[in-house]
Amino acid sequence: MPVSILCYHSVTNGWDDPVSVETADFERQCAVLARSTTVVPLRGVIDRLAAGYSVPAGTTVLTFDDGFADYVEHAVPIMERYGLTATMYVVAGSLEPGGIAVDWIRGLDPADAPPLMTPEQIRELHDRGWEIGSHTMRHADMPTLSEAECLADFKESKELLEDLLEAPVTSLAYPFGHHAPHVRRAAELAGYRIALALPEGPEEAGPYSVPRTGIYRGNPEWKFRVKNSRWYAHVRTSSLYQKVAGRRT
Repeated sequence: MPVSILCYHSVTNGWDDPVSVETADFERQCAVLARSTTVVPLRGVIDRLAAGYSVPAGTTVLTFDDGFADYVEHAVPIMERYGLTATMYVVAGSLEPGGIAVDWIRGLDPADAPPLMTPEQIRELHDRGWEIGSHTMRHADMPTLSEAECLADFKESKELLEDLLEAPVTSLAYPFGHHAPHVRRAAELAGYRIALALPEGPEEAGPYSVPRTGIYRGNPEWKFRVKNSRWYAHVRTSSLYQKVAGRRT
């Protein structure tokens, strides 16, 4: 996809984990984006490409995975100050009675995990114009499941979110960014228009494996600028990169 898509997880202070960006760092990053790029909703990019139009150079999409409550407390107010927007990918199991344990972050005791957004917070964000997508039901590593299990999960999470929001949910973000041919087929069969990955190495890009770039704790400004370059994800998924990276393994 001819656009830079950045992936965040948490924006808060005091949680010393790579997925958690300090609020001051996030504010500086938002200031860079406001000065140097155009940040648009993911659905706007999808609609524009589907209609046969190109996406202007310097376009960025912001995404957040997992659905941590600090998104509401810290990230949204900062983005609003800079006129930015983002898509939040929610683990739909959190909508069920009793919620869900955050057991997918390595080295973190679920009892110590930051809280996830409540259904009321998710609905309020949607009603205010913030885009919501699916991050599956349980945050499982989808390639370890069968195609039938993936399809059931993708459908259930989509339906739960659509019931809450009373609106279509058209995009999916794979947990850990992991996918495989049977996972991508299931995402398409479940009715999503697009599915987002988070490549750690070379892989092919497509509508159900759209590469994103992860932004992590401690990324200096120069690295953030490089990661937001339009060519960064393109190079990561290019055939040349795959050949070079393959020789190094």
